[in-house]
Amino acid sequence: MNISHLAAAQPLNLGAQIRAKNRLYFAPMGLDLCSELGMPRPEFEQVYQSLMDGGCGFGFLGNATVDETSRYNGRGLKLTSMAHAEALRPIFQSALDRGFPLGLQLQHYGPQGMPVGDNAVIPSPSGIPSRASARYPHARTVAMTQEQIFSCIRQFSSAAQLAVAAGATLLQIQASNGYLISSFLSPRTNRRVDDWGGTPLKRAKLLLSIIQEIRKVTNGQATLTVRLGIDDGFGSDGQQVELLGDVACALKESGIAAITCSIGVSETFGKFFSDREQAINISRRGSRFLKRIAGLPTGFTGSIPSISVANEIIESGDADFVGFARAVLADNNLVKKELAGREDEVTRCLWDSNCFRDKRASPATRVYCCVNPAYKRPRKLQIYYKENPA
Repeated sequence: MNISHLAAAQPLNLGAQIRAKNRLYFAPMGLDLCSELGMPRPEFEQVYQSLMDGGCGFGFLGNATVDETSRYNGRGLKLTSMAHAEALRPIFQSALDRGFPLGLQLQHYGPQGMPVGDNAVIPSPSGIPSRASARYPHARTVAMTQEQIFSCIRQFSSAAQLAVAAGATLLQIQASNGYLISSFLSPRTNRRVDDWGGTPLKRAKLLLSIIQEIRKVTNGQATLTVRLGIDDGFGSDGQQVELLGDVACALKESGIAAITCSIGVSETFGKFFSDREQAINISRRGSRFLKRIAGLPTGFTGSIPSISVANEIIESGDADFVGFARAVLADNNLVKKELAGREDEVTRCLWDSNCFRDKRASPATRVYCCVNPAYKRPRKLQIYYKENPA
């Protein structure tokens, strides 16, 4: 493969501080490699070092919860104390040593989170439960008060300060996939009639307020991006990219460096997983729309199998950058191999999406892969999934 003329192989500037060697990145993935306290286990750093060496131009650590009580399961990453920041310092030092732009995604699980305690509540914009909450019949999904919203904003800004203290210079706010900020952005789940709902811009007030506070407390020390949910799969009742034109303009005015598009929520992931071509086309259309409206570097992640597909998307102008998730989980060196013309050596994802099931299945202790020998799913668990279809 002659990489000198590939659009995907060209450098990418994210703001004034970040320059990536190419336009391919590894997307945030919750790999569940942390202790119950949210501290990275040794495998956490090993996987991300391998991903950084795998040829991508930049990447993100995934799903660092900003709220001590908001988790997807008991194995995810936390960033709620200086101890968590210190635990992350070695991986950011590794990135610095490599000259690799490694970012950190800040997350609040909101209505798709795991409740804490016997009388637990699940925070949401309007008290509308997600399918994920059905797993916890003892918990109540409640509409957040103004004070709870302000507290959430402070949690994000505090986590951003901790990230900078850990050595992060690139941050991403998770505002997609049905989690808290995403649920505020969607007309299906945000039916508030106060300042936090009613119009696309009011529904975006939480996101814009978080950006404002993060920029204030980090004082320009971190480049800020947003992962934006553009289609939740519910058609005209839900989030659609056409509703986000004013939001995209407001995001540009807020000073963020890039928008990453993402699709689906817990109730609709299966729909998008079952038709990857459709999922890619929806993402391309959304990225193209927001890029034209906001004039910011815009890209997306999801269902991309190879550099050739990513390059065609970037070359067309539909996106400025493209992310890999399951494909580089299957082979951390996918980008390096394909750029070197060694496509036949790539271990290909089978797209069975059981890595997502690992996050909830009680027999699983981490996120595995059905083909990567470094963390291949135990045969017993693979059989369990086959015998118990999702």
